[in-house]
Amino acid sequence: MKITINQYARTLLEVTENKSSREIDQAVLNFVQIVRKNRQNKLFPKILESFSNIWNSKNKVVEVELTSKEKLDNEAEKKITEYIKKKYKAEKVVISSKIDRNILGGIILKIGDEVMDQSIKGQLKKLNKALTK
Repeated sequence: MKITINQYARTLLEVTENKSSREIDQAVLNFVQIVRKNRQNKLFPKILESFSNIWNSKNKVVEVELTSKEKLDNEAEKKITEYIKKKYKAEKVVISSKIDRNILGGIILKIGDEVMDQSIKGQLKKLNKALTK
């Protein structure tokens, strides 16, 4: 029977949940040995991604990739964080910021597969598309 990426990820979560750092280290070591024994080393990146998604969902954490023309001030990041907490019913928001000088202004938020393009460039594209219909 072939073990799926999600099965591996859920197992990793179960064997590390509510454990001390030392117990987690040993559980992860054992987990890695099992995956290697099953000759599925190439699955490690996807297992970790799935594990992260499951852990975040369980702990009400939302990871956000924020792209802007320049670094946002703390007040703007705070407003975005509150908006995301409310929209996704999250307890914690983790923002990783990226600077892209090509977007002219505004922001682009990527949360999982969802993209919210509030950049000037994105808005101009939407406007152009609406006007050319």
